[in-house]
Parts: sequence; structure tokens; C-alpha cells
Amino acid sequence: MAAHTLVHAGIPVTMLESGSAVQRGLQVRIAGKSVYRHVPKLQNATDYLATGDPNTRWFRNFAPGGLSNQWTGAVPRFAPQDFTDGERLDARYRWPIRYGDIAAYYAAAERLMMIWASARDVPGLPAAEVMRQLELPTDWRKVAEVAAKHGQGLTMLPLAEGHGRSISLFGTGFNSYPCLVGPLLRRKNFELIKGAHALQVEWSPAKRRAIGVVYQSRHDGSRHRIETAAVVVTCGPLQSTKLLFDSACDDFPNGLGNSRGLLGKYLHDHPKEWWAFDADRPLTLLSPSAYLTRPPYYSTPPLTGNSWTLGVASTEDRVRSRFGGKGLAVGVQVFGMMTPTPDNYVRPSAECKDEFGMPGLEVCIRFDQNTACNMSHAREHLLTLMDEAGYRCISRSVEPQLTPGSAVHYGGTTRMHESPEFGVLDAWNRVYDAPNVLVCDAGCFTTGPEKNPTLTVMAIAARAADQLAADLAAK
Repeated sequence: MAAHTLVHAGIPVTMLESGSAVQRGLQVRIAGKSVYRHVPKLQNATDYLATGDPNTRWFRNFAPGGLSNQWTGAVPRFAPQDFTDGERLDARYRWPIRYGDIAAYYAAAERLMMIWASARDVPGLPAAEVMRQLELPTDWRKVAEVAAKHGQGLTMLPLAEGHGRSISLFGTGFNSYPCLVGPLLRRKNFELIKGAHALQVEWSPAKRRAIGVVYQSRHDGSRHRIETAAVVVTCGPLQSTKLLFDSACDDFPNGLGNSRGLLGKYLHDHPKEWWAFDADRPLTLLSPSAYLTRPPYYSTPPLTGNSWTLGVASTEDRVRSRFGGKGLAVGVQVFGMMTPTPDNYVRPSAECKDEFGMPGLEVCIRFDQNTACNMSHAREHLLTLMDEAGYRCISRSVEPQLTPGSAVHYGGTTRMHESPEFGVLDAWNRVYDAPNVLVCDAGCFTTGPEKNPTLTVMAIAARAADQLAADLAAK
């Protein structure tokens, strides 16, 4: 998204893509509904050491398109309160931007991704700019009425369905490689270098700015250097932070721009659970999924919200849902929140190396007891709503699944803040001590609201690149 914005502003862009082989999947739609979907399996990294929860996972994908090869396409906007909720707790959780700063960029990203969703606001979820409107099935509207009495919204989950073709060879409705990068290849001011793994951002102490990027070719192992006017880092929260650590130099011995020791700190993730319940009478099987927003901010402690995605509970129900069938079982995915603290972090590991001989990462994160209790309360709350709507529901057995990394929603390791005392980046995603280096992935998140992060990452990246284009054009 940053490259898209810069190229269309007339700025020459060279994109280094670590992956070289394009991954293929398959998605088949009939009458606007997916009947088959195959995506590559997630691969857990091996070059890291988990020192918090020993079960911590780090999923990544070095193929072109990265993790958009696997994602489900959920793209809810953050609500205005998501940018201010943490202020109730402490100044360090104050975002330096507000909803209004990125609203137009949300809309621009949604137009590119061709969103299917409801076009109406609900509590906790601003409406998207949609290509195709979706509405709740009639028998679910009573549940929505009850949710509204609790200050919550029940609506269709906003999804990035892309071009909407009947068959996609990428397995996902929207994939960043064919849908964003592909069209840029036709532009004269854009160059894509595949199989180019960035090793280091080169810093000039005399010029007080980054002047180049060193990368290694996956094709023949050779190393190359590119001169730069600016560097936009978008490797994912852990890999981007690793690149800055690996870019240590005399001016920044603990990592590029890390003069205050904040790089890698405040790591956060979504606690995630999947479970199912059975209703006492049939309900329309939800496909696409529905989305129940968090309780009102005033009714919960800061940074403790949950959201619920409601869908099918089995493959058989998934097939029946394509034809408007009903069933008793409902599958539920719950995202929660955690309060970011310096005690959750990533840093270079002395015990492992990556495939290029650089230090691997130590990843220290764990969900505390309060987080686990909030997830348990979320189960009870949903069943209470269903009961109030006239559906007696029984939860199937639930085994705790609170494994850091399982949501693939890490954030916060290069957090943005209005003060360098609490943030690595300023409000325009510029590294405070290296302002021509920008980090434009979820590492910039000051806090991690209970919503899928991709749309907000894209909007923030577009905004940051828009400002960068203006800065470069003015020089």
C-alpha cells in the first residue's frame, strides 16, 4: 500500500521482496459464495527463541504477497474510540493519530480491496465503503436487536473479496501481490526485485540519515546495495524490528534509531479462541460470517474489549450454508486484547541465527490471568445475548487456546507515539532518530484493539507514504 501510494505520487520505488516463488491457492465461488478454498499452510519460523510462553508461535511467509496468501480477508475498521481507549489507563497508550486522520485512507484501501459488508455503522464498527452490500439473515436480526440494547453491533463481517471472480488461483479474494503489486509492474517508476532479502539499512553519521539498503539474493547468495532517499520497512512487526536491530551501527549500537531502548518493546497480540455452541432451534447458517462488536468502552476497563466472529461449525454446515440452509451449531472465533507492556518484547538472540547468519530473535510474550478471564467472560456474554434473543444455547467443551502468535496479529514493537519517550515512531511513521526511515506495518500500533489489523495497517501506510511523497517532492 505504501508503494502504491508513492508510485502514484510520481516517486520512484524499488521494492525488495524476500520471496521469489509465487504461491498458488484456489478459491471457487458460486452465486457470490465460496464453495471451495485452498491456501498454503502457515509455516512457523525456526530462528527464534520463545522465553515467555514456551508455546509462542511466529508465523511468516517469504513468498510474494506474504501472509496475504493465507488470510481470511477480514477488514473491520478501527472505531474512533480505539485510538483513545488506552488514554484512560496511561499517557503511554495515547495514539498520536485519530480516526479522522485515516478515514479517507480507509476508504481508499477499501476501494482497492472491493469490500463486501453492510454499509451501515454499528456501535464499535464504522461502516466501510462497500462494493457489495451484505445483510444479516432475518432470523439473526432479533439477536442484533438484543446486542444493540447492550450497546453492541451485530452485522456482517467486512471482507476483502477483491475482484469477485468465480475462480481465483491465489486462494484469497484479495492478495497483495496480484492485486496491488502486479499493476505497479506496468509503471515506469516501479521496480520489483524478487528473492531479495533485506539484511541492513545503512546509516550515514555525516548525513544523519539512511543512505542505502543491503540485501542478499536468494538466487545465488550474492550481496547487493541500493542507494536510497528514504526507506519504508514493511516486513511485519517482528521481522521489521529484526531488520532495525540488524542495522546497528556506531551511532545506534543497539539497533537503528534505538537510542532510548524502546525498539522491540510493548509487543502485543490478540488472544484468540475458537469454539462452538448448539442452539435449541435452527438458525440460518452464517456464510459469510457475522461480526459482534465489543461491549461499550465505558462499560469495560481500558484495553479489555472482545469481538466475536460467528460462522459455521463444520465442513458439512459450510456446504449447506451455500444454499441458505439452517442448523443448530454456530462456530465462534473470539479476539481479545492485552495491555502492551515493556515486559513483552523481542530482541536479538545470542542462542540462534537466521538463515543468513544474523542473530535470530528472542520473543518474550505471554497472556496474563486477566486476559484469560476476559476470554472466559466473552463466552458467557455471547450465550447470555443468545438467551435474551430467545435461543437457549449450550457451549461445547472449550479448551483454552491462548497461544501467543496463533492469531498472526503481532503488533507494537516499533510503536508510534507523540513522544519519543514512549514511541519509536512519530505520527507519520518516521523513526524519531532516523526520520527518512519509516515503519509501516502493525509494529507501529500503539495499542492492539480487538479487531483484525490489516485494513488499519494499509490505511496508516498510505497516509505515511502520502506525507513521505510530499516531503521528497519538496526537496
